[in-house]
Amino acid sequence: MRSRRRPQAEADVDMTPMLDIVFILLIFFIVTAVFVQEKSINMLPPPPSPEQDEPDKQAPVILIQINDRNVIFVNQTVTDVRRVGPSIERFRADNGESAVLIVPHNEAEHGTVVSVFDAAKATGASTLIQREGEQES
Repeated sequence: MRSRRRPQAEADVDMTPMLDIVFILLIFFIVTAVFVQEKSINMLPPPPSPEQDEPDKQAPVILIQINDRNVIFVNQTVTDVRRVGPSIERFRADNGESAVLIVPHNEAEHGTVVSVFDAAKATGASTLIQREGEQES
């Protein structure tokens, strides 16, 4: 008797249908998923205050100029260094909370500029020094 043996075939599993099912499930879960919207901070600037809407009502600036011969002008009026503080206070009493802008000449003495600056600061006014020829930024 002769035994016939069949050659054993290797058992291969076809993976294509399983991959199809996995991709279909993946698409199903992506489509049905609910995406949570994250909360964020409002980055819009606040609305301008009424004070900023009306720049016409701002108090005028007190201009103090010092020329090359150390002559001091407060709003184009010649003033002694000892009278700078009272001149600023009088102007602020009439016109509100004005700021002070000091514009010294390049050849003005340092001591005179410092004295005028100190007098302006003593009045409580906001004070800025700008050299002659500079642009305000």
